Amino acid sequence: MVHMEEGLPEGYMFVWNEDVTPDLFSEMDRNKDTWVDSAEFADYILQQVNEGKGRLAPGFDPQHIIDSMFSNQDRNGDGRITAEEFRLKADESAAHDEL
Repeated sequence: MVHMEEGLPEGYMFVWNEDVTPDLFSEMDRNKDTWVDSAEFADYILQQVNEGKGRLAPGFDPQHIIDSMFSNQDRNGDGRITAEEFRLKADESAAHDEL
């Protein structure tokens, strides 16, 4: 074995390694246009992974995971996430810390 990565809980593709900022949506909306497009979302998630604040599931295509996460949050399918659409999965189910 050359390299070993820590896995994620069953069914998860991304988890936070530390507490999530209460201003998560605002941090993602970098251009402050009140919505997050797929590029802003992907950039933010990759930054969190690169800084060690979050982890993507090993052995999967990161862009595919991020695209799936974005689609999951884009509840009306219009290609952007608004503050109303955005909520952590933890808000829906207190058992998990996943987007």
